[in-house]
Amino acid sequence: MFVGWVLRRVLAEAERLYYDPAVIQGELRSLEQELEAGRLDEAEFDRLEDALLDRLEEARRRSPAAPG
Repeated sequence: MFVGWVLRRVLAEAERLYYDPAVIQGELRSLEQELEAGRLDEAEFDRLEDALLDRLEEARRRSPAAPG
């Protein structure tokens, strides 16, 4: 029904943003700024960076291969 369609659209958009390489790269830049400003320690930075890099790898797997 309509509610199900809306929920599927919201989920699809959320996944699109979550796996958008440009968004992830922006989050990586912000994370580095947080580290440089002293708001994160190295361990927390490493943990968060690893999660973002895993997400970026998954995003690249999900996207169609670029023509070569």
